[in-house]
Amino acid sequence: MTTGIFLLNIAQSGAQGNALRIGYAEANYTPRVGLDMVGNYRGDDYGSRGIHDSLYAKAIVAMGADGTKAAVVSVDICNIDKGAADYLREYVAAYSDIPAANVMIHATHTHSGPPSKLDAPEAKMYLTKAVDAVIVANQRLKPTRLHVGRTTEDRVSHNRRLKAKDGTTHMVWETFEPGFIVESLGSIDPEMITVCLEQEGEIVGSIINFGCHPTTLTGNNWLYSADYPGYLTESVRKVKGQEFAAMFLNGACGNVTQVDHVAGFIDTYQECQRIGYILGVAALEAMRNARSLSDNGIVRVSQEQVPLKKMTITDEQFAWATKVMERVEKEGMPPLQPDGIPDEVYAKMWVQMYHEQNEIDSLEVQVIQVGDLAIVGLPGEMFNEFGIYIKENSPFENTIVIGLANAAAGYFPTKISFTQGPPGFKPMITGYETTPGTTDYDIGAGEKLSESAVQQLKKLYDMQNREK
Repeated sequence: MTTGIFLLNIAQSGAQGNALRIGYAEANYTPRVGLDMVGNYRGDDYGSRGIHDSLYAKAIVAMGADGTKAAVVSVDICNIDKGAADYLREYVAAYSDIPAANVMIHATHTHSGPPSKLDAPEAKMYLTKAVDAVIVANQRLKPTRLHVGRTTEDRVSHNRRLKAKDGTTHMVWETFEPGFIVESLGSIDPEMITVCLEQEGEIVGSIINFGCHPTTLTGNNWLYSADYPGYLTESVRKVKGQEFAAMFLNGACGNVTQVDHVAGFIDTYQECQRIGYILGVAALEAMRNARSLSDNGIVRVSQEQVPLKKMTITDEQFAWATKVMERVEKEGMPPLQPDGIPDEVYAKMWVQMYHEQNEIDSLEVQVIQVGDLAIVGLPGEMFNEFGIYIKENSPFENTIVIGLANAAAGYFPTKISFTQGPPGFKPMITGYETTPGTTDYDIGAGEKLSESAVQQLKKLYDMQNREK
């Protein structure tokens, strides 16, 4: 824990020299059937009942001209617990020459995968199997040129926070009467970025960056699945070949979903396929329009530990929570529900949060520079507006922003989102993501993390320019 110290560490490499080298690998880490699934409310039974499609970890390792290495691994899992991320980064360092600090572990955020806490049954076994992809990728380094492409796709993602005609805030998974919803409370980021890998004169794979919740499969699904990112990969490989490396990095998608509230929630594998295939076509278009980046042989890694105060719980909220918990002691906790969390669950969290609200946590923002490409890793579920802000303010023309990197830290809403709704103190007044317990840190935490990313990007860019 930190008490306000702002720490910056930059691992450096030379700017000029031999070609950039990159290795790619993937691992099918699908756990044993019967282990719990996370991401949906299922009462007392969370056990998986089968495999619809396998869960993968996909990794790239980049080596700069002076031998500096960095790795990014994308895992088909709901989130990455910080304790697990720290353990896995050290595991990679122990079995390779890649420093733990130079490893970024990202969760695609499928809600049909296993837990990521190390104390979950067999978690160390399947999680280390996942990051073994990094170790294999490190053994496959080849001279590589990067080609970055872009397109927009606005037909599959929707802002999941909605303004009703009475001024209240609602979520897309609710059921509404016609005309009740006025507008969405926020934006989406329709930009898709692809980074193609050229080795020995051939495009052998691509990183695909797009921001949208993979929550097509809800509590009605009991089978392991990568959700739409799995179908995205499948569709690209149907065109490019089964050996084509396709790695998905989910963007800042905290308030972006695949659900159109007008059509309602469609939780089928066919819907996963529809979304994945639409995004696959977009990825192919972006690849076709890709432009080559200069090969400057740079690999650098930057981190900042950003101090964040825990969420404030007012005396009024604490009094309400205490009263609710007194009722729970008499009547018991109600069952969880598929369309939200009962007040009693929030009340229990608020009582605990009230006593912890003055504590300061430290969360990592990580930036990896690979040639003229920058990859930003943010903890938790950041609202899409932060991803847009970082890209617009990055001095690197090609900047990828991903969420759920190196830590599961709850939601990070924008400041304005906390004001969207009528006055009040009970849960869900301003929406799901802004309710204490769903978000763990005080208003403005997301802005601090985003600004950390921008400042690190500027430092790396300035360092590059000084060396020219």
